[in-house]
Amino acid sequence: MATTCKCKKVECEECPEWIFTFADLVMLMMGFFVILWVLKPNPGKSSAQQTDDWNKVVGQIREAFGYVPNPNSKDPVDLQLIINGMSRVKLNGPGNGGKRPSDPNGPQGSDPEVTNIRNAPQVTEGGKMLFDRGDALLDADTKTGLDQVADVVRGHRNIVMVKGHTSLDDLPDGATAQQKMDLSIRRAQAAADYLTEKGVDPRILRVQGCSTFEPLVQREYSADSQRLNRRVEVEATATLADAYDTSKSQTQNSDNSPSTAPTQP
Repeated sequence: MATTCKCKKVECEECPEWIFTFADLVMLMMGFFVILWVLKPNPGKSSAQQTDDWNKVVGQIREAFGYVPNPNSKDPVDLQLIINGMSRVKLNGPGNGGKRPSDPNGPQGSDPEVTNIRNAPQVTEGGKMLFDRGDALLDADTKTGLDQVADVVRGHRNIVMVKGHTSLDDLPDGATAQQKMDLSIRRAQAAADYLTEKGVDPRILRVQGCSTFEPLVQREYSADSQRLNRRVEVEATATLADAYDTSKSQTQNSDNSPSTAPTQP
């Protein structure tokens, strides 16, 4: 006779799957709200209530999500992000010593620390007084430019260089180097004499002839291409004229020399 087992079957109660799904959603929502709270700028807390370490951690989290700080913000985390960005800037050494990346179009001068006197958008137009071909006479435009120069240097004690230039088409093809130099000197001397007439002290003026050695226009031989080379330039240097005034130095030496009284027999 078969016996029937009266024991109850073991009932296995498993957790429903929807509970795990709900827990995952809750965790995701909590993480989402934490991220939103971190990314939100601090509304009212002062920087004294937060430590630097906390600001750095929050700033790193904001940077990870591409947050860009507002330069005008007073939020300490934004300030920390700005400081971090500045610290990552790399300096490329002492620089290029003030040299410009592009070469100047004009000729290189022979005197250090010179300043073009007449201001203009283009130095070739504002700093040069032009002449007719083969001539050293000052026309009305050149005199107007020299008037501007005289207003600037009148009463100053710095040495002023008056440099004359000639062009390739100033003189005939058979002209000698000395003739070209003489023309440039006559142009510079004419400009210096005019400045003297306008009240500039002749002791600060230095006349220099440059002939054709400092052209502004090269390899152009049209009817008026060499016009900018027929010019006078006026440059103010940083050297005082008193440094070369020998008469004044001799006077000072004579005043400082001890006087010898005649000896009594």
